[in-house]
Amino acid sequence: MGPKIFPENAPILEEKGSIPYWVIASRLGVHVNTIRNWMKSDMSQQQKEMVLAAIKAVKEEK
Repeated sequence: MGPKIFPENAPILEEKGSIPYWVIASRLGVHVNTIRNWMKSDMSQQQKEMVLAAIKAVKEEK
């Protein structure tokens, strides 16, 4: 059974891939549970953009 996410956040989960939530949270300066809770609800456009930017930055570092 996978993580519970809001259906509209599926593209973020797909983009995230194997990057741990804590890495994304660290990038954004929030607690890991904040990211997990955002994934379970309808995120604002600003939240989605912030999370995707953090994911992109982590991928560029690798």
